[in-house]
Parts: sequence; C-alpha cells; structure tokens
Amino acid sequence: MATRTRRPRQAERQARSAQHMGDRRRAAEQQGPLTTLPVAVDQLRAVIARLPESQRADAASKAVQLLDQLRQSIADT
Repeated sequence: MATRTRRPRQAERQARSAQHMGDRRRAAEQQGPLTTLPVAVDQLRAVIARLPESQRADAASKAVQLLDQLRQSIADT
C-alpha cells in the first residue's frame, strides 16, 4: 500500500472545502438572495485568505472598492 504524500492530502482537503462551499451556496440559494449574500462574501473572503500574503491586501482593497461601488449604485436607484 502506497503512503500518501502531502500533495494528494492537500488536493483532497481543497476538494472537500470546495464541495462544502458549493453545498452551502446551493442551500443558501434555495432560501433566497438575502441568505446567499453572506455565503458569497464568505467565499470571497476564503479566496482572498488563500492568496499569497503579498497579494491579500490588494485583493481585499479591490473587493471593498467593488462592494462600495455596488452599494452606491444600489443607493442611487
């Protein structure tokens, strides 16, 4: 029996995480947009957290900027 290496374990962990987030998203979508929004924000936060540390601040800043633009657009309507 072959021993497991780090890469396959990491791939399996990432696959489980993606499956969990997908399941969470589908369950939230069945309840409506107000339930889906926090899940989508959690997914965005998780993606940013997985970036190399040198890229996280820029990605978070861009995400905040986009959310602020969306908020302003919604407020203007």
